Amino acid sequence: MSQVAITKAFQDWKAQQAINNTPVTLDEFVFAYIPGLDYDKPIDVNETLPAVDKIVHRQDVSQFGVINDNAVTYSVTIGADIGDFDFNWIGLINRESGVLAMVIHVPTQRKIQNAAGQQGNVLVRSMLMEYSGAKTATAITTPAETWQIDFTARLGAMDDRQRIENIDLYGDAAFFGDGWLVAQRDGQFYVNKGAGYVAGLRADLPGDANIDVQMPAKVWLDVCWTGTLTSVWGVQCKITVANELTDYEEDGQNHYVFALASIDAEGNITDLRPKGLNDDLGLGELAAMDINDVLPVGIPQPWPTNTPPKKWALMWGQEFDPLVYPLLGAAYPDGIIPDMRGQTIKGRPDGREVLSYEEDGNKKHGHSATIAETDLGTKLTEEFDYGSKTTEEDEGHSHKLTASVPTTRSNSNHVSGGSTGVWTSGLATTVDGVHAHVVYIGSHAHIVQLGSHGHEIIIDESGNVETTVKNIAYNYIVRLA
Repeated sequence: MSQVAITKAFQDWKAQQAINNTPVTLDEFVFAYIPGLDYDKPIDVNETLPAVDKIVHRQDVSQFGVINDNAVTYSVTIGADIGDFDFNWIGLINRESGVLAMVIHVPTQRKIQNAAGQQGNVLVRSMLMEYSGAKTATAITTPAETWQIDFTARLGAMDDRQRIENIDLYGDAAFFGDGWLVAQRDGQFYVNKGAGYVAGLRADLPGDANIDVQMPAKVWLDVCWTGTLTSVWGVQCKITVANELTDYEEDGQNHYVFALASIDAEGNITDLRPKGLNDDLGLGELAAMDINDVLPVGIPQPWPTNTPPKKWALMWGQEFDPLVYPLLGAAYPDGIIPDMRGQTIKGRPDGREVLSYEEDGNKKHGHSATIAETDLGTKLTEEFDYGSKTTEEDEGHSHKLTASVPTTRSNSNHVSGGSTGVWTSGLATTVDGVHAHVVYIGSHAHIVQLGSHGHEIIIDESGNVETTVKNIAYNYIVRLA
């Protein structure tokens, strides 16, 4: 137990200050490390300052205050920028005279400063001096309660509040994956590495831990929140094998226990660990929700690379085992992930089955086209002089002749071989030999009537090989669970 003493030198000096009507001023703390110091042994009131080589730190008094007429307190705060050193001796002095007024012997404590990869600590040390007329002698009028705070109680309450909030999330206990799973390997029982929560305290097991078991028994996880005034606090874990165990207190620390597993007389293990969040909170929606509620398994998600993240798969039409991934199997009972390459997703219309496939196509439509009518009128063909042409030759022949010649006009120049004054028929020209006739055609053109009319047209095809819109290609992925 730490020892405290007011020195005889201070008592003598204080009396002299009273005679001189001068205030008793104590303005410096001294820290020292004395090897082999027995902090349980009462302090000699004649003790003086340690040797210079034993003193590790000196600092002005940070605050002082009055408790009552016969008690005053002095305090010093050593920041995280000071260190590193050990100390087990603390003294309060008057710097001007060098008088040592009060001494405390304590267990060795460590002061650490901030450094790369190291969080420093802040120490606050206070000394309460009680003697008759202390308030008057020191001329201290500031009440100590204006600056002194019991941080131990406040920090303890903060820690417990955090622990209770974790219980709201995880219940009395929760474990992740195979963390803290009790198993057996080659006849040896062991606890699997991992993490979990017991009574709101996070327990981490960095590696598998072998355990000795007298069957039948239960395997318990025992956790507590512990530390010292000047150290970093944390969760301390231990594994206990016992039939029954309850929460308990030891050395001022609360211990919380939870059964990880039970092992029967034949060595059969029953896992007792609850997993995940507390599902029965009765507190409404939490910010931390089950991922399966936020993103149900089976939903296609766009992904910008050809390598899916862990526990996801590309949607390329491959098979999967619904027994290994039961949630995915509930979405795709046939055990085949849809092939989403080159596909888009469409809201299901009435009359179609979910996950049914539809070929691409355009909506039914038609096209009309009109060429404006133009009356080209009457056009002439190009004029050309065909000259004289000869008919084909034919055999010699005669031509029949029928005529009526008035009697008054009848003579040998007009008709022969018939009677005059009457219509004559049955006459014939003389027979000529084989001959042809010359036909004169001459230069001429023909008229072509075009009239008002239209023409049929054909529209050439254009566009892509499939119906599409402007797009950026992503892979679709789906979560495996």
